[in-house]
Amino acid sequence: MGEFSTGTPRQMRSPLGALRQLPAPLPAAPSCSPREPLASGSLLPGFSQLVLEGHFLEACRSISSSAEERQDRGCQYQVVAQGMWQVVQEALEGSGGGRELQRKLRSVAAAMEWARGASRELGGDLASWDCQLQTRLRNDAENRVPPSPRDRVPLNPGDQLGRYLAELAEAMDRGLGPQRAALLGACLSATDRECFQEVLLGCLSVLLTRSGDPDSCRELYTWARKTLFGQLAKTPRPAAARKLLDPLMFVTWMSQVQSRLVELIQKELEKQLENVLTCDQKEWASSSCQAFLKIFQLLKGTIDSVQDVGPPVTSRVQAMVLNTFAEFLQKYQGEGAPHFLQQQAGAGPSPQLHVLQTCCVLRKTWQDLGQAHTPLADLVLCTINAIEDQSQDALVSGVRSLCQSLLGHHFGREDEELAHALRSLRRGLERYPGLLPPPTYKSLVQSLYRAVFTEYLQALVTHLKKLKPRKWEDQRGQVETDVQELRETFGRQEGLGDGAPGLEAFMEVFQLSRERSSPCLDEWLASFRDRFPDYVRRESKAREGQGLAQGPLQAGAGPSLVSPPPDAEIHPAGPSERPSPDPFLVSRAPGTQGQPEEPELRSCCPCSWGFLTTFTR
Repeated sequence: MGEFSTGTPRQMRSPLGALRQLPAPLPAAPSCSPREPLASGSLLPGFSQLVLEGHFLEACRSISSSAEERQDRGCQYQVVAQGMWQVVQEALEGSGGGRELQRKLRSVAAAMEWARGASRELGGDLASWDCQLQTRLRNDAENRVPPSPRDRVPLNPGDQLGRYLAELAEAMDRGLGPQRAALLGACLSATDRECFQEVLLGCLSVLLTRSGDPDSCRELYTWARKTLFGQLAKTPRPAAARKLLDPLMFVTWMSQVQSRLVELIQKELEKQLENVLTCDQKEWASSSCQAFLKIFQLLKGTIDSVQDVGPPVTSRVQAMVLNTFAEFLQKYQGEGAPHFLQQQAGAGPSPQLHVLQTCCVLRKTWQDLGQAHTPLADLVLCTINAIEDQSQDALVSGVRSLCQSLLGHHFGREDEELAHALRSLRRGLERYPGLLPPPTYKSLVQSLYRAVFTEYLQALVTHLKKLKPRKWEDQRGQVETDVQELRETFGRQEGLGDGAPGLEAFMEVFQLSRERSSPCLDEWLASFRDRFPDYVRRESKAREGQGLAQGPLQAGAGPSLVSPPPDAEIHPAGPSERPSPDPFLVSRAPGTQGQPEEPELRSCCPCSWGFLTTFTR
């Protein structure tokens, strides 16, 4: 076998064997063997000699010139075709022949060129010659390319895929080498290269459909950049044979590989982000935001994983990562956070505070990605702010509902339920000053204070109206105790905002006992409403259930506003008579409503980002 039989017994068939199995050229007239016309008188004088010596162009012209003599042209053209294919087969086998073979090949090319121009005048006798030649060259190319991977087991990244790609590169070197081009001649080698590239492209397309994971698709893309386009600067220059490739034939395929690679990476990223939500729901009570702290490394690692692949893929993957993160935030806002809060209903304020802390992590993640001034920045930060606002609203509404439930039977009784609830709320809030940004934490405390103050004042006034004024003083001691608990929970007056009433307002009520009439209490309440309109509940609101209202409490145990121990029982929802919807929205920090907060506001507390040390790069 000559130097162009490139396959091994395991992988390839002999080009000569393949050519012998090819169908005979499609004749335009009844078939006739090369010898039969030579013995008959149907051939022109000297015609058979021209074919045997490889003068195919002269033979074709002699047939054309005898058309008026009504000779059997179909049989004669078939003899010419058979002679040409024998010459092409001899060249494909690489069996030598030197200058004589080259002369015959040039004659084949000349006859083909002549046939393209004469086929219209002479009918369909010559129309199939191009097709027949390409069929032979294509079948030869298929035998020089390693077997299609569809006949193998699924290719995996690493050694298995690498070995096949190495075989493919070797086949390219042999099939497109300069020796083969010199052997076939300029005209035929151009058709041969075209056929080989079409076969190669088909093989690569099959490989692409079988690349089901990012690693294999990345390996295929890297190999194509090096082998087909020679774009890897750190690798040796491609072999001379590969310079004969027409890159334009593979541009569309390369674009498909890029899209496929980005698609596979995106699917993997989306799956890992879903795992973050799953882990957070399982571990949030024991490890604060540890699942969400991994998101930055996940996003950054995805971008870094394609840095060596090339700018087109790198830029597309980076854009995909940012868009996927934005979509993840929107899904978390619409489904993740509400589902989490619904699952943890009855666990006090800790779930809402956990979501607030998560928002801090997500905002820091976006900042560390260095995308503060990209087109997606407004969408991402507004989505995070919306999640934050919804969680604050849910927390305040839940605390308000719990207060209404407890205060309904608080006054006139010696119980510690309200005190236990306030202490639980204080313990929950004490965990978060260093975790939430100062503006967010301050806004949250102010909103909680307003909710508790409003419900306590309403319950106190309602209870006093049931008593005669001379009995009001009996409640002073209990109110003083409650005021002390409230002061320990919410801190000093300075942190509650300029428009907030002090806790001393509750003691003003007892000065009215000298008036000895209920209308005086109504007048004082109306005056207080004029001074602090947001701290008096509107009685016209329908009493509807919402928030985190607690159920019946065990004897001797106060209500809990923090997450219960893992083995503790979470009681069902409380009384059937539920409080009215919260008429007051959570007060946002100035300049933060509906727009991103300035980075410096988010980090003005020295300890505010202590839990984010894993983001340090």
